[in-house]
Amino acid sequence: MAGDAQATQLFHVYVADGPLPGVSGGAQGLLVPGAGPETSYPQALASLERGEVRNSLRGALPTGPALIDVSSLQSEPQQPYILVSLPRGGTQPNDRRYPVVVVGRGYDGILMSDSTRIPGLVSIIDIAPTALGEKGALRSQPDDDPATTLRELDSRIDAHNGTRLPASILAAVLILALAVFWPRAGLLGFGAVLAVNLLLGLAGVSAYWPTVVAIGLAAAAGGPLLALVLRSDLAIGLFLAGVVAAYLVVLAVEGTAVALSPFGPTQNARFFGISNLLETMLLVPALAGAAYLWRRLGWIGFAAVAVVAFVAIAGNRFGADGGGAIVLAVGFALLAALLAGLRGARLAVAMGAAVVVAGGVVTLDASVGPSSHVTRAIDSGPSGLLGDLRDRVELSWERVVHKPSVTVLVAICIPVLVWLVIRVLRSDAPLARRALPLAFAAAVGVSLVVNDSPNDVLAAGLVGYVAVEAVMLRDRCAALSPSPGSSPGSRSSLPAAAPPRP
Repeated sequence: MAGDAQATQLFHVYVADGPLPGVSGGAQGLLVPGAGPETSYPQALASLERGEVRNSLRGALPTGPALIDVSSLQSEPQQPYILVSLPRGGTQPNDRRYPVVVVGRGYDGILMSDSTRIPGLVSIIDIAPTALGEKGALRSQPDDDPATTLRELDSRIDAHNGTRLPASILAAVLILALAVFWPRAGLLGFGAVLAVNLLLGLAGVSAYWPTVVAIGLAAAAGGPLLALVLRSDLAIGLFLAGVVAAYLVVLAVEGTAVALSPFGPTQNARFFGISNLLETMLLVPALAGAAYLWRRLGWIGFAAVAVVAFVAIAGNRFGADGGGAIVLAVGFALLAALLAGLRGARLAVAMGAAVVVAGGVVTLDASVGPSSHVTRAIDSGPSGLLGDLRDRVELSWERVVHKPSVTVLVAICIPVLVWLVIRVLRSDAPLARRALPLAFAAAVGVSLVVNDSPNDVLAAGLVGYVAVEAVMLRDRCAALSPSPGSSPGSRSSLPAAAPPRP
């Protein structure tokens, strides 16, 4: 029992030694016991008592003072109460969710958490504020059959985590093949995969074969078909920008669809919004869409795509990705500067100004929006932001050395990406045509620092880079076609629309 609880508890908190006994009434949920790839009983209990969670890659248990008293369930619980089940034993994979029920004080149906924003899914850090009646406490919503709802949610999360890697590998292989032999189809295939990922999330499809087949068809058939249909820069730009806009709309209306899409968060550390994998993938249609629309619509088209992408990925009510805000600021600022022909000091000033503006917008948005890891970092002030950045860098390194497969992936991807970028820097192609791959590479480089998933960032970033570089520099049909009314300096910026096949 935690004897140093600092506030009066509104709920008794019990831990069941086995499966939860039958409970009548109350609100039920699925509890995620920790953060990171592993968990254990001591780690889960320490997080439960302190309302604090540490990523398992960091090793140490939470060290703050215990906020609540926690008892082992020995007899009939005393109402009102919170009853949870925790992982038993030592270190084990953090890939299971455990039952939790809150009984009394009007709780009924399934639990709702501001930490996860997924109905029925609860983080272990939600228990302490609920027991104390403080900010961040769990809520509930009515449900006619909570047991069935939670069972379906649990199965969907398991299937989601099982299909993420094979679907990613299949999409990467197909897009790389298209980028080599039909660059325009490779770029559009990237957008098609993202669109199908969103549709699968909306439809609630997470079974292995339907998901893998749908993603594979989106890349292999969607890219070529779109290349046949979208024959102008304007059409391609609108399609790519539309993919990003679709994510913004779905995040606003039904965020769970993105959270449980095949490329969404893993649900063991990050729950809602945009995952680092999705953030990196969305850089492709965001930056490429802005470049294509800049050619046809000028800076208005460029700015429109940048705003939509920034709100979708970094908005606290939407993607809630603070690191993504910095990544986008660098990517769009460099792309705009290169398209405008800025160099030297003017380029540096433009980049710095973009990062400052992005930071200000994120701070303003976080101050008026719901709670998230972004708001918690900002509330802690400059020292908290620096500490959060330091933690992300340390976590990135821990992920690199934690698994040999990740170590090998990083060791291969970084040199390949650096070599490709150097080759573009040395290319004699017009700067406006090199702008997109260089801006994309800069965004990926920043993402490696401010995000904590180097495997996802590098794998998706390398595939995305090959796709944008191929369509800008290696498309055999890159005969430049100036467009009437395009902005000054853009007449030789992007390849003209390709015929059905090179």
